[in-house]
Amino acid sequence: MIQRLISGVLGGALLLFLIGFGRLPFTLAVGLLTTLGILEYAELLKKQKIRSQTQVMLGGSLFLLGLIHVSSANTGINPFEALWIGERTLPLMLIIIFAVIFINELSRGNPEQGLINAAANLFGTVYIGFMFAYILLLRFIPGIDGLFYVLFAILVTWANDSAAYFIGINFGKHKLCPKISPKKSIEGSIGGFAGGLIIAVILGLFFDKDMILMLILGFLVVAAGQFGDLIESIIKRNAGVKDSGYFLPGHGGVLDRFDSLLLTAPVVYYVVIYFKPYFLSV
Repeated sequence: MIQRLISGVLGGALLLFLIGFGRLPFTLAVGLLTTLGILEYAELLKKQKIRSQTQVMLGGSLFLLGLIHVSSANTGINPFEALWIGERTLPLMLIIIFAVIFINELSRGNPEQGLINAAANLFGTVYIGFMFAYILLLRFIPGIDGLFYVLFAILVTWANDSAAYFIGINFGKHKLCPKISPKKSIEGSIGGFAGGLIIAVILGLFFDKDMILMLILGFLVVAAGQFGDLIESIIKRNAGVKDSGYFLPGHGGVLDRFDSLLLTAPVVYYVVIYFKPYFLSV
């Protein structure tokens, strides 16, 4: 427990510093997390006798992050236009990666396992590489809003995870999804919603945001975060492991710590972008 607390505080402080600094250091940090997450996922595939196309997953994901960074760092164009360059690249990258993965499987001449291999690698690229890219897209929203909404996504998600863990351990009696994650409880889920919404309100007050909008966004973030946690539980259960890795002492791997954020970041991004007049001050 002490090891979990110390690593959590130190890791959280470092991440918050990089978020505040932004620019290249933050991009490199997201790239590192993406790399570690994909390497963990590749090992989980191998435990299930599924061939991992690690180079394709890594190459496509890191190229996408690089493109987002370069386009957003280009001061010669409108900031929102730069942001959309990165966003609009996602479907094209998906098609390219889809083609490369299936061509690789076709070239190996194993049609019985090929579809499963290809689908698992394509899922990993989207689930890890693309979802981490939304953290970068959030940070590169122009003005102070970029800082606010990436902080909102991360802190509300962490508050949800921490409150759900604490309430679940101490008061959890009714199982939430026993076949997927036996330790998760309904009480923990409710506690997660309470913790996440409290942080959403605090951030809204500190940054002078509309409280109703922050509560709505906070509710969506917590719901997405809990769903993301269950997705990773399914992946680990299929691989027969307790933790996705051992990168973070007391917390497991990168996917164990960021599984919720992988879904909350795109949720925050699209809500903010599609309802821009209500959420953005620029």
